[in-house]
Amino acid sequence: MTGEEFYLSWDTPGPGVSHVTDDPPGSPVRRPDSPDDRHIMAKHSTVYPVEEELQAVQRIVSHSERALKLVSDSLLEKESPAAAPKTDTEADAKSTLPDTQGARMLKGVMRVGILAKGLLLHGDRNVELILLAAKKPTLSLLKDIAEQLNPKCPFNRQTFSEDQYEVQAHPEEANIVIFSSKEPKMQVTISLTSPLMREDPAPEKEEKAGDKAAEKG
Repeated sequence: MTGEEFYLSWDTPGPGVSHVTDDPPGSPVRRPDSPDDRHIMAKHSTVYPVEEELQAVQRIVSHSERALKLVSDSLLEKESPAAAPKTDTEADAKSTLPDTQGARMLKGVMRVGILAKGLLLHGDRNVELILLAAKKPTLSLLKDIAEQLNPKCPFNRQTFSEDQYEVQAHPEEANIVIFSSKEPKMQVTISLTSPLMREDPAPEKEEKAGDKAAEKG
């Protein structure tokens, strides 16, 4: 993970919700003195998002991250009863360890692109989040997440409401898009992936090493 990414893990204790910040640097703004300064400041004012846009992005990102955390908790509760029953000895041995954290299917969310870099410009309406799964994502998992993100879902009614957001699943793109209905209208594209999707070069290297050894033999 680079400095241009922000990762919010749900396996670690904490508030579980973060916010987009648009605080300017601590140094005072210098008053433009020359025509060039005034030109640059005028140009900046045309490309920098207005306050309503910044608040809209902060609101939809915060609500999306909170809703995804609720979906992660819901999936964890569904998986927990399916686990094999433990003996008294096993329960005593693991009583001091965090409960079922390792079984969480949705591990966390990462901000990427202009949202992570803080490069939102005036008129930008789409920001991106990466949702990390413990296993390789499937079509059924994507549909399940989209269904639980639906504003009609009971535990999302306080976070999402039908008059505020619309949720659409796009299986062909392996993502879910959340649209806000209030102006300025924003959307969050949530791409589902997993660290397991990375190619592991180790087996290939071992195979090449074995071929070389066979040639020498």
